Amino acid sequence: MRVRYRLVSYPASPAASHLDVERLFHELWHARQRSMLPVGEWRPHTDVYETPESLVVKMELAGIPEEAIEITLYVDHLVVAGTRKESLPGSQADSPLAFHEAQIHYGPFRSEVRLPRPVDSERVTAELDNGFLVVMLPHADA
Repeated sequence: MRVRYRLVSYPASPAASHLDVERLFHELWHARQRSMLPVGEWRPHTDVYETPESLVVKMELAGIPEEAIEITLYVDHLVVAGTRKESLPGSQADSPLAFHEAQIHYGPFRSEVRLPRPVDSERVTAELDNGFLVVMLPHADA
């Protein structure tokens, strides 16, 4: 899968507390992101874990073709976005549907994962397998 890399840097403040302020901002931003997504946008279930060699992001994207997924790697975070189109087997355009349960999210999605340490952008890989997107982000110092 294609992963797009963008080097975005912002001038750093010389203040000693700059890293603390940045960490706090990221924690608050990600807490709000989960509850304040734009109407109709959803965030897929995501696992983020670290091995001795890399950071691994595993995302549940069942029913979404590879070409509908956009992966962008920034210096300090990974963004996965796309759309899951509604597909209802057995339905016809002119007949009404009566849902008894509706738990599957359709439409646009976006997930932003903060990277806790630098990664080697040249060795990042992404694979969609059995409905799961797995992005391997090797540590820059590994």
